[in-house]
Amino acid sequence: MKKTTLIKRITLVFLSVVMVVCCIPFSASAASANAKTIYEFCIKELKLNNAGACGVLANIEAESNFNPNLYGDGGDSYGICQWNLSRFDNLISFCNKNGYNWKTLNGQLHFLKYELTYNKSDTGYILDKLKNVSNTASGAYTAGYDWCYYFERPANKAAKSESRGYKAQNTYWPEFKNYKMPNEVKPTPAPSYKLGDVNSDGKVNSSDALEILRYSVGIVNFNANQFKAGDLDRSGIVNANDARIVLLIATGSTGADLK
Repeated sequence: MKKTTLIKRITLVFLSVVMVVCCIPFSASAASANAKTIYEFCIKELKLNNAGACGVLANIEAESNFNPNLYGDGGDSYGICQWNLSRFDNLISFCNKNGYNWKTLNGQLHFLKYELTYNKSDTGYILDKLKNVSNTASGAYTAGYDWCYYFERPANKAAKSESRGYKAQNTYWPEFKNYKMPNEVKPTPAPSYKLGDVNSDGKVNSSDALEILRYSVGIVNFNANQFKAGDLDRSGIVNANDARIVLLIATGSTGADLK
């Protein structure tokens, strides 16, 4: 087999694989998951209310069905907002400079935030407009309309803006108006203890001394904080000497008495 024929066959196989991959439909579950991610980004990062975020969702659905890997306009447009030509180049440049992958939803959302924040005139001051819509169904309509009219600016934009406004009002507002943001997982604070207060009642008295004695002979068990509170002489064990120190503290003895 001639080398040129082999190359042609390999090329055809490669192109066939590419066509198959590109034609794989974006699943409804993936679209739904991405819609929630975008909504939460709008609330947390763009500081929009529920209605404003619904307006964004209506437009992104119309532009890409929430698919970050969608090409449009013969390959000139890309991503969830179908960034076109120079804006497509800006997406790639921003992500490469800031450690994001321009093909991912996360990278595109952060580029969107950059565009809306630092290129306000080019984006029709849309972020300011959406921050001022009422958090109502009519506010969702306004957000959907304005995002299309001032930011996306498609052909026949008046009719498309109206359509997207109704999509925000009638589809996304009912779904997201009462949406609760996931609680951020906060680190559990390190447990605290007071030296001598093995009962954890805020006091150091004879009952703590008795509890230490009970522990020292195996009647009760201590948790980690109780053990730290009971080891007053820092010997690494809790015994009768620690109980003695607790009694001295409880009776107001001086530091010299504790030795």
